[in-house]
Formats: sequence, structure tokens, C-alpha cells
Amino acid sequence: MPLFIRHFLQERYNSKITHLPDFIWDELVKIVKQESDWENNIASLYPNQTTSAIVLTHDVETQIGFDYIPKVIELEQKYGFKASWNLVPYKYKITDDILKIIRNAGHEIGIHGYNHDGKLYFSKEIFDYRVKYINEAIEKYGAVGFRSPMVHRNLEWLQQLNIQYDASCFDYDPYQPFPGGTGCIWPFKAGKLIELPYTLPQDHVLFYVLKQKNIDIWKNKTNWLIQNHGMILALIHPDYLLEKNHLKLYEEFLAFLKEIPNTWHCLPKEITEYFA
Repeated sequence: MPLFIRHFLQERYNSKITHLPDFIWDELVKIVKQESDWENNIASLYPNQTTSAIVLTHDVETQIGFDYIPKVIELEQKYGFKASWNLVPYKYKITDDILKIIRNAGHEIGIHGYNHDGKLYFSKEIFDYRVKYINEAIEKYGAVGFRSPMVHRNLEWLQQLNIQYDASCFDYDPYQPFPGGTGCIWPFKAGKLIELPYTLPQDHVLFYVLKQKNIDIWKNKTNWLIQNHGMILALIHPDYLLEKNHLKLYEEFLAFLKEIPNTWHCLPKEITEYFA
């Protein structure tokens, strides 16, 4: 389907959707908080008595986005953050120079599907055919984590991948093709995998679907996550940071996160190891 037609259909679909204020869906959180040992259990949820975790992840969808990785890494280093970079292994040219920059900066490489054509879960036959090549990419790039393009997902099928964690779920995001959220703001076990749901609306949703000119929704949702000892997991695309003033808004968000006390700044693989 041509891109302009896809965007037109997406806009028509999204125009009929409403979202909860600040993307806060608290039904599961309320149930968990009813447990009598809530405070005692939450005190040991994260290491070193931290009360929340900050996890930055990036899905790199295009060659332009891949080439922009060093600029974003430079910005994140300015504020003392590291991130994961989910690469599409069979779509664009993945060059050794940028891989070296990612690794030397202490960041993490993950795998983002097969070729980002939206067909990974179209049938079991297609998925099974592509598993071999995805696993080869996982080994080639030393990845331990995976996120499906467009956050399509089938947690049962994903058990075939040679990974430690998946990050294709979310707590709440009604604008996705598979909109059903987990309601969970913490890592959880999914078969052999640890699932890391993203808990902030994607930059694409914020800037393109909702056409926000500020990051108030990110800030307000982050404050709610902190109050409930949730995992603050962001999904950002370098492809979109190139446009308009999005990089400036992302820097504002990094500066905001840096000032939050008593939080664990970690990579997806680190929080996976802790919760495994």
C-alpha cells in the first residue's frame, strides 16, 4: 500500500479514537495496590532501594534514522542516559561505524522485526520462515531483546526467538493496530521471556497523531508512574526526531528525567536480568 494512502487511512481511523487523560489506565494498578503487602513488595522491586526505573528505547525504521543515531547518542550522553537501539536487519544498510558508536557508548542493540513490512504475523507460515533469519540477526548483532514492528505481537510465537526479553507490548495505547494493552506498568514473565511494556505514548502518537507541541503528556504520565513505582519505558524513533523541533522536545524530556530522584537508569537487558 502506498505510504500516502496508509497515512490517510490511519488518520481516518485515529480520528475516531479517544484516549484516557495522560494515557493513564489504572485498573490493574488499583487491583495490585489492594494487596496488603504493596508497600513492602514495592520496596524491593528495583535495586538499591530505587523507587522506579527509567528505560529508553529506540525503534530505527529507516536508513535516515539509522544514520542519525550518533546525534541522538550524543544528546543522551549529555544527560547521562543510555538506550537500546532496535534495528531492522533486512531493510536498510547497517554499517559497522555506527554499530561501533552504539557499543562504545555502552548502549544496547536489539532487533526490530524482519524487514518492517507489517507481514511478520500475517500467518504462522510467514513467521516460521522468518524466524531463522531473525535469529541469525540476533546472533550477528549480539542482541538479547526484540520488538515487533508496529508493535504487532503474538507472545506464543515469539517464544521461538533466541532472546531474553520482548518489548512489543504496552500498558495503554489505543492508537496501535493491535490496541489491546496489558494495563501493566512493570516487567512481567511471558513464557521464557521477560516482557517490557512501554508505558509512555510513542513519539509518533504524541507528535503526529495528537499533534502535540509540548511534552506535557509525557511529564504527567511519568509523574503518575513514579507515584506507583512503575517502569518509565519510552519508545522514541530517531527517524522522527529529525523533523520539526522534535529533537528539542526530546532533550527537554531528557532534562526532566534527569532531575527525578531515586530512579534506576538502566538498559532493557539490565532490567531483564534483574527480573529474570
